[in-house]
Amino acid sequence: MCNPQTIAASVPPESGRPSGQSPDDARQNTPAAPRVTLPTGTVRDLTHVVGPDWPVFDLYVRPMEIRPLANLAEHEYNALELTYNEHIGTHIDAPLHFDDDGLSVERIPVETLVAPLAVVRVGERAARDHVTELTVDDLLAWESRNGRIPDRALLAVDNDWAVRINTPGAFLNFDAKEGLYRFPGISVEAAAFLVEERSVVGVGTDSPSLDPGSRPADPHTHRVLLPAGKYGVECLAGLDTVPDVGAVAVVGAPRHAGGTGGPARVLAFL
Repeated sequence: MCNPQTIAASVPPESGRPSGQSPDDARQNTPAAPRVTLPTGTVRDLTHVVGPDWPVFDLYVRPMEIRPLANLAEHEYNALELTYNEHIGTHIDAPLHFDDDGLSVERIPVETLVAPLAVVRVGERAARDHVTELTVDDLLAWESRNGRIPDRALLAVDNDWAVRINTPGAFLNFDAKEGLYRFPGISVEAAAFLVEERSVVGVGTDSPSLDPGSRPADPHTHRVLLPAGKYGVECLAGLDTVPDVGAVAVVGAPRHAGGTGGPARVLAFL
């Protein structure tokens, strides 16, 4: 059995400080900090705050639940317990979401989660036509102004839809008379163009879905993009704060095993 003296004798000197050297001596002899280069410029957060009031498709998704688990006064720490669907708030769709053989969210290559950001804006049209779809013509017009969509880009669509989250009912925009949600999306033809003729890693939108609200039961755009190995990002915020081209997106995807997607923190470096 070890006695206290034996234990004390077995403990090595503090890491990085030779035996017998005082902390003051160690501070004086500390080498200079290594040179680290950080990204310059501005960082924009393209992520909505999500909570129990986030609008969800009731047939498929339950609202988020946030329950207090511990507090400082009683437990000496604060903690919450969260219950939520993978596809709530600003979130990523993994290829597995629409392809049994596709990558689950934790297997998406990290190099694809840092990508040039290209933003196509159709907000004026979406204000007139709530179920407008991004078209190939929109993409070609964007390229005529900005040059070819960068290789391995995240192509995002700004429908000027994110501001609607602050108006109850306006984000999902349910039309009770038609029995349909009315929000913009991406056409099947534009999705195929991005898969077959460009080299994007993912496609995003500030609306609730890659598919327009006029066909929620027929997610054809998802079925083009995700089985092709691309990821989707839905419910983006702040696209009006970034340029059409020139920013770099970082998609903070979750890493739970076998995930079909999950809430994501999306940042843009300008």
